[in-house]
Amino acid sequence: MNANGNLAPIPATMLPGTVTQAELDGQPVVLIGTVPTGYTVVLCPKGWATLQRWKLTTLRVARGVLYAAGKGRAGGFAAARFLLGSSGNCTVRHRNGNPFDIRLENIVAISFGLLRQAKIEAARGRGYTNPDVSWTDKAGNAHRHSGNPIKDPSAHQRIAETLRDPDSLRRNLKGLF
Repeated sequence: MNANGNLAPIPATMLPGTVTQAELDGQPVVLIGTVPTGYTVVLCPKGWATLQRWKLTTLRVARGVLYAAGKGRAGGFAAARFLLGSSGNCTVRHRNGNPFDIRLENIVAISFGLLRQAKIEAARGRGYTNPDVSWTDKAGNAHRHSGNPIKDPSAHQRIAETLRDPDSLRRNLKGLF
């Protein structure tokens, strides 16, 4: 249901700069038309209030990324990353796969380290166990490293849980806000 009380679907495009209230999945949302394309961006009221507080009321698409810009901030900030308050040490993913849906429930930050670990686990394959390793250094000293158990849950499982469970964002980023 949109702001006018009818059941019209959320439009794919709107006039650039247009801001309106609507309802999506029973939750209030704010719809904004991006500059210059007019693509419709979906935000939660809390996210829109945050952007307004920072005077980032113009949303634009550049280089395939959604930016929030405003007076004195012509370059803008990556909108989803700004709303999460995350640094450059992570990538932002959208749970529903829609890059124009930047409701706080839909965006999640995943660290590059976790993505790198998932790539390593994928290269090792299923059923991998850390072997015991022995080696000799340049001085002739013998060393032995017993294989540590593989982390459980795996990086793939942790990423899947983060993308599936909206509350995992709060658990994983506790202390940042």
